[in-house]
Amino acid sequence: MKKTLSILCCCLILLSLVSCDPAMYTISRGSLSNIVKIELYNYENNAPELLDVDGEKKPKFDFNKATLIATLDESRFDEILNEISSYHYTNYGNALNEPMGKTLVLHRSNGNFIVLFGCIYTNENGNTFYYGDCYEFHKDGSFYTHTGDVDYLFPDRIEAKYFKTDSGTAD
Repeated sequence: MKKTLSILCCCLILLSLVSCDPAMYTISRGSLSNIVKIELYNYENNAPELLDVDGEKKPKFDFNKATLIATLDESRFDEILNEISSYHYTNYGNALNEPMGKTLVLHRSNGNFIVLFGCIYTNENGNTFYYGDCYEFHKDGSFYTHTGDVDYLFPDRIEAKYFKTDSGTAD
């Protein structure tokens, strides 16, 4: 009996350790049906700070800190939205205070917008982070929801594949 109880406890501990993976999310293609404009920006964030998305401070977006790089032709919307909806976004529960670097903005017909960005940044302790995220904001730039992390190279790949810019050439 003692041996069986010990084995059961070990199995429960092992099971609890294995089931601690972060949540994975996708953006359904149907939820992207109201996208009316897709733009690529360079977003200036001179004071990046990692936040707990469940905490008091929330990420924000300020178009005054964003410089437009390019606007995607509407004929390419289906292709890029299909690609974005095929990604799996891992949610670790943290997010940068604002986007940083190349930032893809998907504008919804109601004024809200989805932001996907990737960057490399160094924090105040000198640690370098390779980071990317997907948020949704209300039309006034206030935080709505955090979908999860994206690969830090995501915007560069999207720019090269879909946008005609000086640093990227569309397919």
